[in-house]
Amino acid sequence: MKETVTAINPRIMRLTAQSDDITAMCQQLKDEYHPLLHGKRFITDAMLSELLGVCRRTTQDYRDRGLLPYYRLDGKILYAEEDIETFLQSNYRPKFG
Repeated sequence: MKETVTAINPRIMRLTAQSDDITAMCQQLKDEYHPLLHGKRFITDAMLSELLGVCRRTTQDYRDRGLLPYYRLDGKILYAEEDIETFLQSNYRPKFG
């Protein structure tokens, strides 16, 4: 006698959960993907403030003081990832040891 497979079957439930996980990972990749432009990758002001754990006013202060290079396109602020890395490296202070 053949087994009837329903949506509450553990194998089907496991398959559904795995497909949900794959869908979520694909969505995350889509959200985080930033294509290269002339070999550079860019992030927005909001993304930078979130990554650094500072408010957007702080990133504006960095721009105003000339500490962090940026691009302004139609009122949107963009930072090249390599410029952010340079900025962070220049402000690195090793611990006392």
